[in-house]
Amino acid sequence: MTTEQTDAAGRARFLESLAAGTAAPAGGSAAAYSVAMAAALLAMVARLTLGRKKYAGVAAQMQAALEQAETLRNRASSAVAQDIEAFESVMAALRQPATNAAETAARSAARAASTLRAAEVQLDVAETGARIVQLAQVCATHGNPNAAPDAAAAAHLAFGGLCAAVLNVRTNCA
Repeated sequence: MTTEQTDAAGRARFLESLAAGTAAPAGGSAAAYSVAMAAALLAMVARLTLGRKKYAGVAAQMQAALEQAETLRNRASSAVAQDIEAFESVMAALRQPATNAAETAARSAARAASTLRAAEVQLDVAETGARIVQLAQVCATHGNPNAAPDAAAAAHLAFGGLCAAVLNVRTNCA
């Protein structure tokens, strides 16, 4: 099996997992995946600009954009699994027994710690999404104009992921 086939199989499994009707992965992981796709689009825009004579004047700026996009893509990609782990920790905390004061206190502490971690993951997704929206403006303005719609798509994907991440934080911390 080729790397491309393996990657496609992985994407298909992720989408099947989202559709499965289980508690995780869910919206937080989807938000992170959207943000990662947005960063990947910006990396593509930068690569479609770099190495072309007519864009030599923006080569340094687009190289920096490429490096930023790859860093942000890796960060958002990691957040997909981090969100699943954080959510599973919240659920494990909620399943802890609470039949006496000590167990209730332990459960409460575990729930608070796991909820905080889940919020931290989603806040990072939101921050990453915001950075991608800003970077999309740079790529759309200075990148290959034929790829400007891709930069716009990246901005929309990142903003959608950002909004979903913020909603997750608000819901989970309510």
